[in-house]
Amino acid sequence: MSLEKELNAIRREPANKVCPNCQKEDKMGFDAVCWAFKSFVCSTCKSSHQAFSHRCKSVRMSNWSQAEVNALKTENGGGNANCTGTWLGNLESRGGGRPPGGDE
Repeated sequence: MSLEKELNAIRREPANKVCPNCQKEDKMGFDAVCWAFKSFVCSTCKSSHQAFSHRCKSVRMSNWSQAEVNALKTENGGGNANCTGTWLGNLESRGGGRPPGGDE
C-alpha cells in the first residue's frame, strides 16, 4: 500500500474523524495532524496548536515518511483515541472543559 493510501486509511478510522480537542466530527477525516500529540485535528484547533508553536502537517499538502505514517497508527501510540486517553483523559474530572466544536 502506498504511503498516501496508508495515511488516508488511518485518517478515516472512526476515532480519527472526531477532533480530540473540540469534539467536532468530520465524516471524511481531518486534513491536519498535530505532530506534538500525533492527532488529527480540525482547522480551528490546528490554528490554536500552531499558536503554541506545535508543528502541524497537512495530510494532503505535506510530504510524509514511512516512519511518520507508522507513528500515527493506534498500535504505535498515535491517533485521536490515544491522544484523548493520554493527554485529555483527566480533563473533565479535574473540572476542565473542552472548547466549543469547530467553527462555533
